[in-house]
Amino acid sequence: MSGGEKKNKIAYYIRTDIQHLPPVLALYAYLGGIVFTKNPDIYEYAKKNHPDIQIQFVKKGRDARRYCRRHDIRVVIYTGYQMIWHGWSVMIFHGISDKKYEEDRRVFWFDLLLLNGQKQWDKINGFKRIKHPERFVMTGYTKFDRLYSNSIKAKKLFENDNKTVLYAPTWISGGNVSKMTFSEYGESSLPLWSKKIVRAVAALNNVNLVIKYHARINKNETKIYDEIETLIAELNAQDRIKTVWESDIIPFMNMADVMISDISAVCYEWFHFDKPILFANPAPDHYKPSDNPNDSTSAWKAGYVINREDDIVPLLEKTLHSDEKKEIRNQLFQYSFFKPDGKAGQRQVEEIKKLYNRVKTYSKSRVILHNWLKLIGIR
Repeated sequence: MSGGEKKNKIAYYIRTDIQHLPPVLALYAYLGGIVFTKNPDIYEYAKKNHPDIQIQFVKKGRDARRYCRRHDIRVVIYTGYQMIWHGWSVMIFHGISDKKYEEDRRVFWFDLLLLNGQKQWDKINGFKRIKHPERFVMTGYTKFDRLYSNSIKAKKLFENDNKTVLYAPTWISGGNVSKMTFSEYGESSLPLWSKKIVRAVAALNNVNLVIKYHARINKNETKIYDEIETLIAELNAQDRIKTVWESDIIPFMNMADVMISDISAVCYEWFHFDKPILFANPAPDHYKPSDNPNDSTSAWKAGYVINREDDIVPLLEKTLHSDEKKEIRNQLFQYSFFKPDGKAGQRQVEEIKKLYNRVKTYSKSRVILHNWLKLIGIR
């Protein structure tokens, strides 16, 4: 099987946001297939930015199932827990997060789970003892592969030689923006810290700032994005402060010297670049760094935490000129990612091909039976 094959025996399902595209694209190049989405914004983004992939918009999961039955799809690959309930299901995840994504019983619905590293295994096994360990395989993180092949296309955002700070807040999962929340006091620093960080960097004439918004497309659900653009204009800082909406954060990490984030999977991705990190505390009265690897602030040991507005400039200046958290950051990176050697995608492809070759000759009735047994919990 290759990216050029159009038999569509393999499908992918993306539902929530465009940041789920990079891990899918890494496999699509080798396996081909068809991508389904129920999100019209994801569909339009993919059609515009990745016109070479076959993607289909579906209003409901049953529309995707109907296509799969008609075209004899056997394996469906997912980056999240929302399923279309057809064929053999593969979970490739879309990152390593201290949010409670892995602590979800739906993780046991999948026939094959390709883990990013030991941290993911420990978190899942700690949540609920794994009964079928043969379904879990450590393959590593495909988004890092391009760092080894020198295939990252970096955008030039600034016409200066300043140091660059990357601010990458997670999506707003609490309050009125979404019914989904993973922590009692929320995870995103965006409402509390974004404008304060903009003002702080604007006051530092020799520093650039890239604000990389989370790729979950909910731009119209809060006014904060427009308020940030207005503030940047009022400060006349457009030449040193840029905002971006993209599916992939890796190119922006590659150009940055320091990152600011909160409770997000991007913190662990940043560890690969071996550069300092700051954490903007979304709830300073409630959160602090934790030694428990299952806590939402586990990554905070790897950097300094911004708890007050007065912390921003001193901590930025400190981390732009020193790196005192390097050792613990590298320990967390090695624990979190299996073999960061540029071959994670190859290992994922090999495991998916094994499954595909095993089930490709099964009858359609066996495919249907497999999913019914999965639904009622008998497998």
